[in-house]
Amino acid sequence: MRLYCAFTLCTSVLGVFGQARAEPANRNATQALLDNGVASSIISSLTEQLNKKSPSTCSVACNTLKAVFGSDDVLLQDEAQYKYLSSAYWSQQQALVTPICIFTPSKAIDVSTLVLISQLSQCPFAVKSGGHAAFSGASNIEDGITVVLEKMKNIELSKDKKTAAIGPGNIWYDVYTTLESHNLAVIGGRVAAIGVGGLTLGGGISFFSNIHGWACDSVVSFEVVTASGVVLDVSAAKHSDLFWALRGGGNNFGIVTKFTLKTFPQGQMWGGGKQILEPGFPAVIKAFYNLGMNAASDPNAGQILSFAYVQNTRIASADLQYANPIANAAILAEYMAIPSIGDTTKVRSLADLTVQFNSSNPSGLRETYWAATFKLDEDMTTFIKDIFFEEISLIADASALIPAATLQVITTPQLENMERNGGNALGLSAKSGPFILLNLNNMWAEAGDDARVLKANANIIQRTVAEAKRRNLHHEYIYMNYASQFQAVIPSYGAENQRKLKAIARKYDPTEVFQRWQPGYFKLDGSPSILS
Repeated sequence: MRLYCAFTLCTSVLGVFGQARAEPANRNATQALLDNGVASSIISSLTEQLNKKSPSTCSVACNTLKAVFGSDDVLLQDEAQYKYLSSAYWSQQQALVTPICIFTPSKAIDVSTLVLISQLSQCPFAVKSGGHAAFSGASNIEDGITVVLEKMKNIELSKDKKTAAIGPGNIWYDVYTTLESHNLAVIGGRVAAIGVGGLTLGGGISFFSNIHGWACDSVVSFEVVTASGVVLDVSAAKHSDLFWALRGGGNNFGIVTKFTLKTFPQGQMWGGGKQILEPGFPAVIKAFYNLGMNAASDPNAGQILSFAYVQNTRIASADLQYANPIANAAILAEYMAIPSIGDTTKVRSLADLTVQFNSSNPSGLRETYWAATFKLDEDMTTFIKDIFFEEISLIADASALIPAATLQVITTPQLENMERNGGNALGLSAKSGPFILLNLNNMWAEAGDDARVLKANANIIQRTVAEAKRRNLHHEYIYMNYASQFQAVIPSYGAENQRKLKAIARKYDPTEVFQRWQPGYFKLDGSPSILS
């Protein structure tokens, strides 16, 4: 049979490099579906319809999923809940995508069945955790199956309270509010509505990263559905190669259905933002540089510096955090001395601080993100600011444009934390840091402005990268969670790490399920799109 021969999973997924077997050999998709409890009559009907060469194999796949899981879990385009879920994305570009159906699994075995049906039907899929990516197709898919993980929202503390098992359907606000009743937290996102899955698999910067590292560095284990539908428990001790790859490698290796993260004691903290006008820019850049260089002296402190163009006014926003409930800690004195036109800093909860950050990330607008990395340097920071304002001034009349250049420091303590538990896939080392992490983030209203907004951001990246190379300050690394669809993320991790990631993908996904049938977001080669 044509489809059966193409998608039988009869090759061992672990024999590629002579390593120990992680999954059963000779496992085929039909038997795997039977093992998952799918009725043989449903499988026979699927095979029969596919062999008729239906013009819409995705319609066949969606109808099969509906036969297995019912109308509550599989939503078709004419249903009200479909329309709600398909529009429930942060960026307008993602919300305008129309999958054939939306699948809302409840557990790992449901996701396994989806992966197997996708392969048999050759119907592509996308997976949504929080849906906070900026570009179309990242976690939604045109004419395919969109898998929305909103029902997978368990949050379970271990008996000793040292770890928390977290479902990928959670947003960080829910995680933090659940754990704060135990005076605990985990390393996660800083914006309330961001999902657990994408942020963690792409790296995951936290308010507490100077102390505990990035989110991917705090993962104890992943529950992962692989290409053959097997559910693996992946940790430093079990499938250590896949554990390394998932720490920054994105969606290229499987679908993570549970993240077990280290917890740490956390009560009230201090944080908020200061808005500073242009005369204060030199002082704020100096404070940014000095705090970045001195992060190890007090790792409780964090900073995010944004330059923005709001109603024809140039603004700097210094978002500051301190892990303890101490106002105006000594290490932040330089920032606090700068005159400001607004100041929201106060002692508050972690969850409350993420709500404040969320207010500056409204849903429903068109969005673009871009990223670049440079050696931390005060003059380079000034250059980035100047180029940003120069390029943005050319598109300032775009409808409802809110442009920002956000700067953070990948500090030496963060880089040192990345080396824990075998390290991560990002290709950064403590000996070469600290770094400036640039995130260009623009919001606007009209699709007619897309081309020039994207071009302006591309110009800023091109010009700042060229200058950094001239000054010997450039680093190839592109942070996945801030990258545009026109940037090649995985290659930026370095040739050796890219080669290693590809080898691990061949081992666990020899038929390239997560390259071909989950085509969205950042794959192992190149960028998702080409800028025209």
